[in-house]
Amino acid sequence: MTALKVKDLNPALGAEVSGLEPKQPFDEETIRKLRDLFDERGVLVFPNLDIDEDFQRYVVYTLIGEEPPATMGPDVEDEPPPSFYVSNREAGGGAPYGRLLYHCDAMWAETPQPVISLYGVQVEQPNVPTMFINMGYGWDTLPEHLRSRVERLQARHGHDHAYPNRGGDENVIDSYYDEPHSAVTPVVHHHPRTGRTLLYVSQQTTIEILDLSKEENEELLEVLFDHLYNSPGVLRHDWQQGDLVVWDNRLLQHARGTVDLEGPARTLRKVVGPMFLSEADRVRPTFSKVADG
Repeated sequence: MTALKVKDLNPALGAEVSGLEPKQPFDEETIRKLRDLFDERGVLVFPNLDIDEDFQRYVVYTLIGEEPPATMGPDVEDEPPPSFYVSNREAGGGAPYGRLLYHCDAMWAETPQPVISLYGVQVEQPNVPTMFINMGYGWDTLPEHLRSRVERLQARHGHDHAYPNRGGDENVIDSYYDEPHSAVTPVVHHHPRTGRTLLYVSQQTTIEILDLSKEENEELLEVLFDHLYNSPGVLRHDWQQGDLVVWDNRLLQHARGTVDLEGPARTLRKVVGPMFLSEADRVRPTFSKVADG
């Protein structure tokens, strides 16, 4: 078994895992320990790794008990989900500058991404951190009067042309699709793998709570956002080159401060787990900061 050293990063979420050897397959005891840790902590940080895309994908799939797809090649029928760069340097890099509000990727889909990873390919300092919050912790610490208020409500998440920019400043990145995307879920949601109860609303992606007036909707969402994002349960990851960060996209939300296109290099390779999105839903959005730039 690989000798792993584990350090909790925040009482609500996150663990740093040192000593992982970038070789596959892992032994059974290592797999068991990493899966248990992932389900308990939600986000794992593996520092100072020199890895390729195949190993990154192997880790991502292994953490949720899925068989990783074969390496792409002429004899492979089912290609792995594509990787891409979140970068202010790479041509065509996603979200190259601006600020990202808290969200879950594809929260607007019927079945969002289960797991996401970023790997620090080129990271110059000082760098913009990624922030994480735990929606399970958000529910666990929600005052009783708010629990009673939201327990039977449903919310619509997605992107449409009337979606409000809740960031309050011009640095926030808005994303747009040619066709609106949305899904309705209970505000009190349950994790499909672990069963954990979640406070399932996000600043970037939740359009509205149903059956409320516009004023009631915004007032209640602001109260819930304040609870989620201004608590001790916020984890800040300050990027270093060689960091691999893997998180449960159905448990956690992530956000980012403002990246400067001319600032220090920030190139992160994004590899996701199994994709349950339809072909229509796999269309990448247009980002306002790119269109305006």
